[in-house]
Amino acid sequence: MSLRHIEYRLATAVAATALVVTCTSGAAVPSAAAPTAGTYRTDAAAAAASQVLTAVNTFLGTLSSSQKTTVQATRTQANLSKWSNLPDALYTRAGLRMDALTSAQQTAVLNILGSALSPAGFEQVTGITYGDGVLKAQGGIDLDFGADHYWIRILGTPSATGKWTVQYGGHHLAVNITLSGDTMTLGPTLWGAQPAYYTKSGATVEPLVGETDKAYTVLQSLNSTQLAAAILDTPVKEIVLGAGQDGKTLAYDGVRASTFTAAQKTLLLDLVNEWITPLNTEQAAAKLAEAQAVLDQTYFAWSGSTAANQPVYYRVQSPAFTIEFAHQQGSGANAGGITHIHSIYRENGNDYGAED
Repeated sequence: MSLRHIEYRLATAVAATALVVTCTSGAAVPSAAAPTAGTYRTDAAAAAASQVLTAVNTFLGTLSSSQKTTVQATRTQANLSKWSNLPDALYTRAGLRMDALTSAQQTAVLNILGSALSPAGFEQVTGITYGDGVLKAQGGIDLDFGADHYWIRILGTPSATGKWTVQYGGHHLAVNITLSGDTMTLGPTLWGAQPAYYTKSGATVEPLVGETDKAYTVLQSLNSTQLAAAILDTPVKEIVLGAGQDGKTLAYDGVRASTFTAAQKTLLLDLVNEWITPLNTEQAAAKLAEAQAVLDQTYFAWSGSTAANQPVYYRVQSPAFTIEFAHQQGSGANAGGITHIHSIYRENGNDYGAED
């Protein structure tokens, strides 16, 4: 593990501890009053969904009538699919952009994210968005980059019983938070980064470090037979199920986890956790349990060099989810080595809460 990876994890751990104070969805249950595990998961998930609803209504309460009209829209498939990893100069978004909001309104948006996401998920979002400001400061071609060039949109009517979606995104980020009653999903959510890591206040920030390092750990654990099965026959350099690909699927490919040892399965599950745990702890619990239940039916696939710090692509597929990750070689005026990541998390058959 590189020094910058260790530094980032220490910084994230400190930040996550601080965020627990404000991200109430991660509050612990007093041991003296703890109910049974199953009851707690149900009650806690409902409480987490309620906190998101409260945060959204608080945000809406800060807006003028014209701002409300701009930020809210019907929950149609066309509206749900209106997101991209492209910068604003190359893609026309809808909703309200953060730099057009007052500081109080910006705080209200961040409170929505803090309620819907885990502390680590919140840090991942802010790490990506701050990085876009770093990209702008680095020079090169400015395609409307910026740490506050991210958009909020609400599709459907926020309620305790209906289905509705909060979208937050911009360049290299598209978070789709769908609530259906007491259940929540982040499928689909696109996570990206450019630069992949940078320095902030003397500390190294690498928003997708876990998604990177843990995949290499799985890869390095494979024996020769497993590795041969994992390597894709056709080279892949970019995610396939990104923006504009709603409703599409990929055939299973790679090495099946049923061939893994117990130790290898633990490593794979640890990687999968990186993609599920950006959702708040209470809502992620059931998804983590499902991922473990179908682990033997999960496939791990790889394309590109098996050496570290090289352009690579990997895929993790199960009956419950599809994950793609592409760490690309930078090019053009904004190049700078292995600095450019695109990745996607989708829930098979349940993107935008389709099954809920």
